[in-house]
Amino acid sequence: MVDMKAKPFYLSDEDCKWVEETIAGMTTEEKIGQLFFNMGSSRDEEYLKMTVDKYHIRYNPATGAEVREQNRILQENSKIPLIIACNTENGGNGACTDGTMIGQQTKIGATRDARYAYELGRMSNKEAA
Repeated sequence: MVDMKAKPFYLSDEDCKWVEETIAGMTTEEKIGQLFFNMGSSRDEEYLKMTVDKYHIRYNPATGAEVREQNRILQENSKIPLIIACNTENGGNGACTDGTMIGQQTKIGATRDARYAYELGRMSNKEAA
């Protein structure tokens, strides 16, 4: 059992109730859909609506502006608020194709310099924001 009132969630009683009721009201397909991301190539509004409605999945890399618009459409049409992944482990180019590729973790780790790992995280998250 997850203590949603503790770190890192710090949810109120009301928030915990919403989570529990939302999960209880989800179909098996909706729960499975939370585990997968769509790697489709279309950002067409009707396609995105169909994907989130039928498969309950989302994600499609694009420019920052296209990702923002895509996420707006998906959030507005999703029964359950979506968790949006940004995949910035190599830099700001994870979900946004116009982000900066900083470096792969294995290459950063091979330097054995903690400063590079710190900077990868700092720059990736700054750009993702």
